[in-house]
Amino acid sequence: MLIFDELKKNDPQLRLVAAVLAGGLCLLLAGLWWVQIVSAREYESHLETQSYRTVRIPAVRGKILDRNGQVLAENGPQYNLSLYLDDLRKPFDDAYGQALARVRAAQEQLMAAQEKKLGRPLTKIERRQFALSPDQREQLREQARFHVASDVVMQISERLGQPLQLDATVFDRHYEARRALPYTLLTNLDTVQIARFEEQYTGTLGVDLDLQPVRIYPFGEIAGHLLGYLQRDDRSEQGEDASFSYRLPDYHGIVGIEGGCDAELRGRAGAEAVLVNNLGYRQSVNTLSPSEPGHNVVLTLDMDIEQAAAESIERRQGADARAAAVVMDVRTGDVLAMVSSPAINPDYSANDPKYLADPKLRPQINRATQENYAPGSIFKTIVGLACLEKGLNPEQTYYVQEDPTRPGRGCIYIGRRKIDDTVTPGPYNFKRAIMHSSNAYFITNGLHAGVENIVRLGEEFHLGERTSLPTRQETAGIFPSLDDVNSSGWHDGDTANLCIGQGDIAVTPIQMAVMVSAIANGGRVLWPRLVERIEPQDPTSAEAPAVFPSGVVRNELGVHPRSLKILRDAMLAETEDPEGTGYPAKVPGMRICGKTGTAQVMDEHNRITGHNYWFASFAPYENPRYAVVVMVETEAGGSGGLTCAPIAHDIYEEIQKRENVDTPKTLAEANH
Repeated sequence: MLIFDELKKNDPQLRLVAAVLAGGLCLLLAGLWWVQIVSAREYESHLETQSYRTVRIPAVRGKILDRNGQVLAENGPQYNLSLYLDDLRKPFDDAYGQALARVRAAQEQLMAAQEKKLGRPLTKIERRQFALSPDQREQLREQARFHVASDVVMQISERLGQPLQLDATVFDRHYEARRALPYTLLTNLDTVQIARFEEQYTGTLGVDLDLQPVRIYPFGEIAGHLLGYLQRDDRSEQGEDASFSYRLPDYHGIVGIEGGCDAELRGRAGAEAVLVNNLGYRQSVNTLSPSEPGHNVVLTLDMDIEQAAAESIERRQGADARAAAVVMDVRTGDVLAMVSSPAINPDYSANDPKYLADPKLRPQINRATQENYAPGSIFKTIVGLACLEKGLNPEQTYYVQEDPTRPGRGCIYIGRRKIDDTVTPGPYNFKRAIMHSSNAYFITNGLHAGVENIVRLGEEFHLGERTSLPTRQETAGIFPSLDDVNSSGWHDGDTANLCIGQGDIAVTPIQMAVMVSAIANGGRVLWPRLVERIEPQDPTSAEAPAVFPSGVVRNELGVHPRSLKILRDAMLAETEDPEGTGYPAKVPGMRICGKTGTAQVMDEHNRITGHNYWFASFAPYENPRYAVVVMVETEAGGSGGLTCAPIAHDIYEEIQKRENVDTPKTLAEANH
């Protein structure tokens, strides 16, 4: 061949090059043989002693904001002090070696003493009695590890000036099951503790600060029921990988917006692969899939109005008042405020003993949507509207008779049953009956109009049905059906109870806000809107926000505009006439239409145990924009006008103040 022919020539340089190439080739072949044949078992054993552990990494939860961009719920940094076990491998081994040496030395002394006693050397079988069993060795390792970790914790405790204690059981459980992850010693360090640690930390203790996102509610208890709360839940969501070796702390929304919009807020978890050795210690970390942050939820809530309502309830009724307030835009159905008292902090679980201690307060209940209340006289607005539709002449008077047992007060008899009236005896037309809230007037005219017509109109308002708010905190209430009122078990006394908002009827404040909004806006029963839009956290994202339409009509009442005007005029007189029960709600410069209500709360023995006081209203009269409903349940005396109307007054004052601030801005923009 050509190559060998060239080599046969007497060319020493060419032969040198050929020799070098041949030597290199032999060297490569020898190395390959060494790796593939001689060292194969060694590499196989290395692979066998290494494995991957997958870790579920929670996504960053989305924010909750009000309609003006104020943050109601967000994620803040929480600094935790953690012990990194893989940094302590050598101290663990050294401590175990020292402990083992001490035990063996003690055993040697015991064997020497035994040999001296017997006067002969111990046999092989006798020596085995002094040998350590595998379980004893493992126990010795556990004790050595715990001793080392305890020393580290004690040093950290001294440097921070913070008492710390290591729980042996919890530590051993973590070491056995989650060795590749840090062991948390102290959570939520304050700025002083962080500074002290950073100042005194030498980097040799196997301890470091971990940053963990936590949920923060900047307004504390304000809107707490509406926002809801979270519970620890590390499970995978639908569509995520369900098989993980480890799961970092994650949370799931239970109720409120946190619960109803949990799928949007929570995002999508990511995954990391942690390479660990045969001892379970971390070797390296690789990201398998990054987490996808959750979306922001923008509410229709106006936090300034929400705060004003909450502060008014607390100031006028106390922090433990059992009350609720709802403010709604009568044109769009937007919920501008939803207050429930006693307030609850979203940082606490509804299972916290603090909230379960008093079964009467029940602060975990959202009283604006989640509790049934007899509406009392505010239901007379529906009864009055039904009567007007059946031809009631609003100027025709009805004479309220005097109660023989209560001089100066009226009453009405339904058969042999006497029903008290709070008004004085005398003549009442429609406006005066609304202003003074006469039971006798509305019972008489309600019976004349027919209970079927009252029930039909109540069904048009969708009483007894949920409003479909995304909070998982809503009850449907109670309302009789046409079958109920046409049954043999229904009597005039039941109709009389219904006409004054008692008996077989129960509502929620949000349902009453929908009701009064329909009276204000001309008869359109709206779906209340609480979520305005859902949008990505990144403002530069190309993803379009999901916007929920406003002003969605559930149905039209179909009543005559004249009937609505008569009712609205009467409600206006109730707050503007000094004799009206709603006069305490009056705000100069804003014409308010309202209706007060009082409903008795009875126990199982038909004894009065308390009252539900109401004020349902809207404003301004000329161009209605806001519905305000206030409810207070109490055992104390009072009335809807004395108890609830002043709270509505405070809310309307805040609305008026906001409008006065916004109006110059709007005019300036228009002129510009």
